[in-house]
Amino acid sequence: MTTDRVDLSRYINLLRDPLDGGRLAIDENGRLRGQSSGKIYDFLGPFPDLRPDEDKDQVADHYDDAPCHNYIALDNLPLGRYFRDASHNHYFGKTDFVVEIGAGKGGMATVMRENRGITPFCIDLAYGSLRHTRNAPLHADGALGSALNIPLADNVADLVVCSGVIHHTPDPLRCALELARIVKPGGYLLLGVYNWENLYRSLYFFLSPPLKAVRKIFGGKIGDLIIKCTVFLPYHLALWLVLGLVQGRWKFPNFKESYEQFGDFFLTPIARFYHARELKSLGDAIGLELLEQDKGGWPQNGFSHWAWYRKPVASGTSSAPAPSLGGRA
Repeated sequence: MTTDRVDLSRYINLLRDPLDGGRLAIDENGRLRGQSSGKIYDFLGPFPDLRPDEDKDQVADHYDDAPCHNYIALDNLPLGRYFRDASHNHYFGKTDFVVEIGAGKGGMATVMRENRGITPFCIDLAYGSLRHTRNAPLHADGALGSALNIPLADNVADLVVCSGVIHHTPDPLRCALELARIVKPGGYLLLGVYNWENLYRSLYFFLSPPLKAVRKIFGGKIGDLIIKCTVFLPYHLALWLVLGLVQGRWKFPNFKESYEQFGDFFLTPIARFYHARELKSLGDAIGLELLEQDKGGWPQNGFSHWAWYRKPVASGTSSAPAPSLGGRA
């Protein structure tokens, strides 16, 4: 992992204090300080820690201990078209500042870099996940932050990517409003959420409560050992079959990475599922125009919904100017 700190001077005009939305300044020790709140935000590893309540979040604790490993196959997802086909070039016409909220270990960011030449600014709640985004070849800049209090100014991002996040938050509408807030007028949001009609929903509601009970009764370490020796083993075998049949990858999956994905599916503190019609309603609620939507992923009916939104430009005006990269407050 690259241990050099993120160069805050490049982003000081874009970052904001998550406590009050005020501007931030760089103090004499290279840390961020809220100009109105006075709060000091130190570094955790290479990242500025802009989480307002980092010690009180179950979701952060879960993904610190068990980062989500995704077996992304572009041919089995709408992402294959989004990131590779010329038919979607217009979404990537202006990419001065691209943000991924809930970047995790950098799986999606790596796909963007490999297929569109874009390395997004990565924000995630869990350091145990985000630290992987500094690894080669990604070497992404980013910050620790909450999707419910995104530490960025209004109207700064040409493109915001947020996949697999809203359905894990305690307040999905607030999260969606935050995503819309940081998109520039004329900019785009790519959103991915769990599909209500997929088999996974039934499996989650059947398996998640007893598995969480095992971890609560026996503790994390012993509980995980019990799960790994019982329910997880058929899942691990099923994952191997799915990767082989759907993706043509017959190599047995890494045990640790497989359990990370199992944890994201069944041990995550919060999971919600959405009907296709809700994507339009969500856009209306947050003031974004739904441009297109799709679903994809295994098994049948599509694991996730994917949607492209655009932030309208006020009539008679051009896209609002955003704070520039670089400079000091």
